[in-house]
Formats: sequence, C-alpha cells, structure tokens
Amino acid sequence: MPHTQMRRSIAQHMVQSVATAPHVTSVFEADLSAVIADRDAKKGDFEARGAKLTFTAYFVRAAVEALKAVPEANSRWHDDGLELFDDINIGIATALGSGGLIVPVIAGAQNLDLFALAERLKDLTERARSERLDPSDVQNGTFTISNHGVSGSLVATPIIINQPQSAILGIGKLERRVRPASDSGNEVTVRPMCYVSLTIDHRVLDGFQANQFLTKFTEAIERT
Repeated sequence: MPHTQMRRSIAQHMVQSVATAPHVTSVFEADLSAVIADRDAKKGDFEARGAKLTFTAYFVRAAVEALKAVPEANSRWHDDGLELFDDINIGIATALGSGGLIVPVIAGAQNLDLFALAERLKDLTERARSERLDPSDVQNGTFTISNHGVSGSLVATPIIINQPQSAILGIGKLERRVRPASDSGNEVTVRPMCYVSLTIDHRVLDGFQANQFLTKFTEAIERT
C-alpha cells in the first residue's frame, strides 16, 4: 500500500522530533466529577448559543492555567537560550476519518472564556474533519493537547512532542474507578477518573516542573 503524502509528512515529523528532543513523561490522575457537573449545567445554554460544550474546552482552560504557572512548557528551545511565548496557542490533535492527523490551533487561548473556547473548538474540529482548514489554522502553535482517550486508550507514552514545542499533554479515557472517600477511614466511592500525562523535552523542563504543571492542571480540572 503506497504511503499518502500526509503519512509521509507525519512520519518525518515524528522521527525528527524523537531525534531532536529527549522525551520524558509524567502521569497524574484527574477526577472529572466537577467538570461533568458543570458541563451538564451549561451545555444546553451553550448549544442554544451555537457552541458545543465538550470536555476538551475544560482541558484547554486548565492547560492555560498550568502554562501560566510553568511558562517553560510554553516555549521553544534554541541553542543559545529559551524563547518564552507571551501568547498561549494550543493545538488540538485531531484524527481524520480518512486516516492521518492534523493539529488545528486555538490562538490566544489565554484570552478566551469557556464559551469562546467551546465555540472555537467546534469550528476548528468541524473544518478539520471536512478538510476545510486554512493554513493559518495550523500554524504558530506553542503547546499541544492529545485527547487520545476518545479512541479508548488509558495512557499513551511517550506522546511525541510537536516540534518545535517543548511539551505535549495527553488525556486518557474517562473511567469510573473506586477511590477512597476521604484521607482517613476505609470508606470508598466511585469517581469518574482519567489519567493525564505530560511529555516534556528534557532539555527544557525537568521532572519537577512537569509534575508542577500536572498538579496545577488537575487542580484546575477538579475545582471547575
């Protein structure tokens, strides 16, 4: 079966990324109870105003908070220094029905509220899957989210960094899991959980910063 041009491009990009950056992955777990409750309360209003409220909008918003706390994750490595970006331009890895992958970018995500994020995600996802994206829609990303759990995986590691970025966030499959009801005692409860991972360019970030990012990310998700 001959390679498509998209598959050739993806292959070259993946090999170049692995050869360039030492990849290291940290994994945390996030409780989505607050996200589910908030989404249930808001999705009807959002749809009436033309935006589909998905979990991804919450992930983008939480990633913005984490990137503000760990700005090195929103950067580009140069041999003579680290370029830190003021804007947070988050790419969303999107699988195409015809095969392959494309990463449309939410530019200036730090300036968008939840509704604006949902609106922008709906537009980008629909145009990506119908192959109607403009070149500008996939340019200038500074950080990427891969929601690989939508196709069933719990953890994917390492997720290859989208060069020349410095990190990529992975979101695993939502599952109901047994968890302690409190820090003391033997009572348990069932919570909607997912694994979240951050793969870093170890030239740019260390494990402490990766864990700091994931701590901020999970805190933002769990207090939604």
